[in-house]
Amino acid sequence: MNTYVIGNLKGGTGKTTSAVNLAYSLSLFGKRVLVIDADPQTNLTPFYTKANQNGMTILDALSAPGKVKRCIYRGRYPGIDIIKGDPALREADVTSKGWMICVLEQLLEMGTYDICIIDTRPAFENIAVSAIAAADVLLTPVCLDKFCRDNLALVEDFLEQLPEQYRPEWKVFATKVDAHRRSQRTIYKDLLTKHDYPFLDTCISRSADIDNALDLYKPVMKHRRKSQTSKDYMDLAKELLEHGEE
Repeated sequence: MNTYVIGNLKGGTGKTTSAVNLAYSLSLFGKRVLVIDADPQTNLTPFYTKANQNGMTILDALSAPGKVKRCIYRGRYPGIDIIKGDPALREADVTSKGWMICVLEQLLEMGTYDICIIDTRPAFENIAVSAIAAADVLLTPVCLDKFCRDNLALVEDFLEQLPEQYRPEWKVFATKVDAHRRSQRTIYKDLLTKHDYPFLDTCISRSADIDNALDLYKPVMKHRRKSQTSKDYMDLAKELLEHGEE
């Protein structure tokens, strides 16, 4: 099972949007996907859960990792299950970097899933750090604006300070890209030529389709299958799968 954590220190970069759409795109490639909503805002949860909101959540998985199977609910779409978020989850509930590792060890023993995607809040505190420590890959979506260089430098510094055994591979991809905006093209060229950040080839286009899909709590592929953004997320999923096979 390959585990991807969607994480960044800046809000508004499309973390949850990417978690939603990557999970759906990967399922279309025939992968069995588990999504974990580790953000107390629980924005990922309503995209996939059919379960009663009073059911078991990530907080229950935290309290008893050995019973994590009881915290998994079947999602709305074939091939995708979910561990729901919980607004009662607090940073103080996570007392060690190894918490999510314990949960994932139980999932590995089950042997049910090919891929796990974990959504986190835009802060590298206890909850997110525990998820990152358990991950194979940290995926960082960035917007090509004047803040992204500093944003990436902070993420890079955070990873360098993690003990090596807790340090995942790092991959970055650009979101909300408008090919007609000269400033974005300039920033992207600068990041690729003057820095050594591990950018994936795929960029996610800016589109009203994705905003409309979010309003409907749907993956964009389910809302507008032929949109450019749908294609971009399929390309991103394919690139991750190819990378994982190397």
